[in-house]
Amino acid sequence: MSETWLYLTEAEVAQTLSVAEAIELAEKGIRADAVGQVVGDKFYMTVGPHGFIKPFAGYLAGEDYAYVKTFSFFPGNPQRGKPTTSSLVLLFEAETGLPVCVMEAGWVTTLKTAASSTVTAQALARPGADTVVIFGAGQQGEMHLRALAERFALRQAWVVDVDHARAAALARTWAPRLGFPIEAVPYADRAAAVQQADLVLTLTTGDEPMVRYEWLKPGALVLKLGSYQELELEVITRADKVVVDRWKYVGPRVPELRMLAEQGRFGPQQVHAEWPDIVAGRAPGRERDDEIIVYIALGIWGEYAALLPEVYRRAVAQGLGTRLPRTV
Repeated sequence: MSETWLYLTEAEVAQTLSVAEAIELAEKGIRADAVGQVVGDKFYMTVGPHGFIKPFAGYLAGEDYAYVKTFSFFPGNPQRGKPTTSSLVLLFEAETGLPVCVMEAGWVTTLKTAASSTVTAQALARPGADTVVIFGAGQQGEMHLRALAERFALRQAWVVDVDHARAAALARTWAPRLGFPIEAVPYADRAAAVQQADLVLTLTTGDEPMVRYEWLKPGALVLKLGSYQELELEVITRADKVVVDRWKYVGPRVPELRMLAEQGRFGPQQVHAEWPDIVAGRAPGRERDDEIIVYIALGIWGEYAALLPEVYRRAVAQGLGTRLPRTV
């Protein structure tokens, strides 16, 4: 047992894994979770009128390390010149329960989310899906474009953001690197992009219905990943299938689901399946090319349980980080 533990900054964490490697690890964690090889849980602790801190823990059977991750969301922070979200990870030896690493986790949170979305999209998208519209031109939007490009032969992407200049900058930067056209679309013109997209991803902190059911093409897959309302309620009620990662978490927290429950229009009985059940073959995924499927997720633990220990191992092998003295 070392008398020190490792501290990793965001920049150091970002040197450990490629996007392609993260997708492979996310897939490993998802499959392990689906067959009961991952334990984990999370809860939301409300702080003040609008913020929350979410402790989130998990462990994959046979791994050397377990993790506890915190994620905070404070929507008023931009007015203070601070980021809306922040994340931190603690890794513990599985054998002793003693801490071995603390890492800044904003970058790896973004990476994991995009990797997870990509694995999910591969399973639920219609065959040959090659167009995507992404709502949100921040770090998540950028990383999702990069991750999707690893597994999909994309021929066109559109990026929508209320800050059109930010969407344009993302398109200019990544279109030449990824090798397919990426168009920044003004928010007012978003319908035209949605109407052409096989994949529709909402990755925003906005709070209004950005996507309408009438805009969706047959066979579209909608991935709703933001914390506030992003979808017109009919996107959910009229979809052919609604899949969630875990109803236990999304039911009480996703605004669209809460509103529909209050109106008596949607509940767990209307959910086609939880995502792990589809992965394990206990429920079917896409059954027709023209199905409109909505996937709603707030994150579960299998992907992190596979990914975070590998970040630590890579950092140690590369000599990254700062050693901190252990006093206990």
